[in-house]
Amino acid sequence: MQEKALSSDPADGRSELRIPATAVSRGIGIGRAVFLNGDRPAPIRHDITQDGIEGEIERLQQAVQHSLYEIIELSSAPTPDSAADIFGVHSLILESSSLIPDIETEIRSQLVNAEWAIRTVSQDYSTRQRAAADQHISDKYLDVIDVADRLLNALCGSSDAPDGGSDSVLIVTELMPSRLMKLAKTAPKAIISEHGGWTSHSSILARELKLPVVTGVRNIERLIAEGEAVIVDGNNGEVILHPTVDSITRFSESSNGPILSDGILTNGDRKVETKDGVEVIIRVNTDSPLNYQQAKEQGAIGVGLYRSEAIFDRKGSFPSEDEQFVAYTQIAAATGDAGVRIRTFDVGVGQLSGDDRVIERNPSLGLRSIRLSLTDQRYFRTQIKAILRASYGNTLDIVLPMITGVDEIIRLREIIDDEKYGLRAAGVHIGEPLLGAMIEVPSAVLTANEIAQNVDFLCLGTNDLVQYLLAVDRDNESVADWYQTLHPAVIRSIREVIDAANQTNIPLNVCGEVAGSPFYTPLLLGLGARELSMNVNSISYVRRLISGITCKEATQLIDSITSCVTAAEIDERLRSHYLANWSELFPPGLLSANNL
Repeated sequence: MQEKALSSDPADGRSELRIPATAVSRGIGIGRAVFLNGDRPAPIRHDITQDGIEGEIERLQQAVQHSLYEIIELSSAPTPDSAADIFGVHSLILESSSLIPDIETEIRSQLVNAEWAIRTVSQDYSTRQRAAADQHISDKYLDVIDVADRLLNALCGSSDAPDGGSDSVLIVTELMPSRLMKLAKTAPKAIISEHGGWTSHSSILARELKLPVVTGVRNIERLIAEGEAVIVDGNNGEVILHPTVDSITRFSESSNGPILSDGILTNGDRKVETKDGVEVIIRVNTDSPLNYQQAKEQGAIGVGLYRSEAIFDRKGSFPSEDEQFVAYTQIAAATGDAGVRIRTFDVGVGQLSGDDRVIERNPSLGLRSIRLSLTDQRYFRTQIKAILRASYGNTLDIVLPMITGVDEIIRLREIIDDEKYGLRAAGVHIGEPLLGAMIEVPSAVLTANEIAQNVDFLCLGTNDLVQYLLAVDRDNESVADWYQTLHPAVIRSIREVIDAANQTNIPLNVCGEVAGSPFYTPLLLGLGARELSMNVNSISYVRRLISGITCKEATQLIDSITSCVTAAEIDERLRSHYLANWSELFPPGLLSANNL
């Protein structure tokens, strides 16, 4: 991880260090560093005889029952909205997955104690899950580790290591959902984790708890001692070590509360316009009806992207048509006329089949998403039937992910029409959901006009667009410097897709991290975007930025960067304009962070 030395004034003469990180839960935290690494159970292998097998399995089953009791307690306590779903997944792992039977098999076949069998099997499970192509699936490897740790604690009689107190910034290797819930009770200022992604259950919980968290920070113990001051900037993804008095003062002012009030907005207040009267629709990305209510209070109008693969997490396996129908109906009822857009399953062949041993040589470019839906139509047809049923009397639309060209849309429409005919013939009431396409690969950008003529709306997936356009794995830290959102090719692609939607007079929704960061908001408005979809915690920041600028200014800003040929030039041009004209509209620290 690259470090930048800045001038500073600490008493010991050390320079302030700013370390880039991945922000997974927004906010500012200032406190004393407390290391919580090395506190996970460390089982020891013991060989057993054939006569000892049943005794070890009995110990394992007692640990399972104890763990289930603990999970019920966690789920029933006052917790964030998503906690019940998350710990429901943990219950499913214990009760319905192959984890426990495989641990029993390991005990019998290898003649080892229960603790060692748990370690061996859970490591194998988590390694395979972490290798999954879909980030929403791979990030859940921590749930397997969490469940395994809970079993080991039940067997060993261990308890969690002491927490750091309310003035602490906790530094961990991996943050488990169960541990996070316990740590949150002591109200730490922030958490720094070596591993973990945006879609992990721990990150989801942290965002609902409004606890700043950054990940991807390695070997921090070499740079700071326990008890020293540290600043966590969860808005921009940065850790500040040995902070100067000026930095502490400046970040303290920004950590006192959100930019906008958390008060409930009226329907009229939810409308947001630029200073010259251009309306911008803000939607939220969520799969939780309760989470949507929070987003609605912040100003969201409908769900711009419902990631349907989230149902896998709750079910533990492929959800039935009725289970999907219930989930889609619930979110549609919550959003009402504002509507929800259901993205069909965006998973790989291993996740859809339930066999995570299926590993492709290059899964990101393999049999996944819409390609899988067309190859094995059973799952897609089941999902479409559930969506069609749920759309009856509701504003609920379909989004097709990873579209590469018009031919896929034609084939998918035929399947949808076929399922419509079958349901109507059976006397089932269905609606008429609109059909949209995700634009996130280069071929879709280059044929955006043709695609736009064959769908009802477009969704621009900026995260995958940057990844595929620049051939950079966005989760690979070794090539992080090549993941440049402000690369001229990315900006031109965004403009081309927006122009295609405008020319065909259909809506376009920009989603992904670009849509949720205020730094890119003027850029998107200047390019012509009028609908943004983001995480709930981004809404108040983006609303403030939109209402503080004019669309004319944003358009002129785009004109000023057309001659730039590198991402660094564009970044500098934007940053200079923001500082000169709108500095008061941005969260403190955002304009000094790396936003390439």
